[in-house]
Amino acid sequence: MVYINKNFKMPAFTLGIEEEFQVIDPVTRELKSHMHQIVEGGKVVLKEQVKAEMHLSVVEVGTNTCNDITEARKEVTFLRKMVAELAAKQNLVIAAAGTHPFSRWQDQLITDHPRYEEIVREMQDAARSNLILGCTYTLAYLIGKQV
Repeated sequence: MVYINKNFKMPAFTLGIEEEFQVIDPVTRELKSHMHQIVEGGKVVLKEQVKAEMHLSVVEVGTNTCNDITEARKEVTFLRKMVAELAAKQNLVIAAAGTHPFSRWQDQLITDHPRYEEIVREMQDAARSNLILGCTYTLAYLIGKQV
């Protein structure tokens, strides 16, 4: 038996999605460092929704806070399209996969940023070899007031 309290307001949920993409040379299919060209080009339109990652052959995009899955899907579709176009302007392509099948982690350049420098200094090869990409979903809610 289910009891429903008509005075209880359901919490408001929001959703955010981050995706990491490999930046790839379309001829060799190797990972390719984009030297921030994709990120800097994307800042004009995407602002803080496009970010560099520790490895220069990776780019990250993230949605704004979305009110529902329909809004999130629309943003993810837009972000994927934009980052693909930005890569194409640099004669590169993007791919979404957990790791690259044959590019060597030893050949990947590290983004010049104090945070990444500290991670590499502390973790050394464990950090450099961590060439794993993913997708993160964040679900948040505000607890409604009981009346």
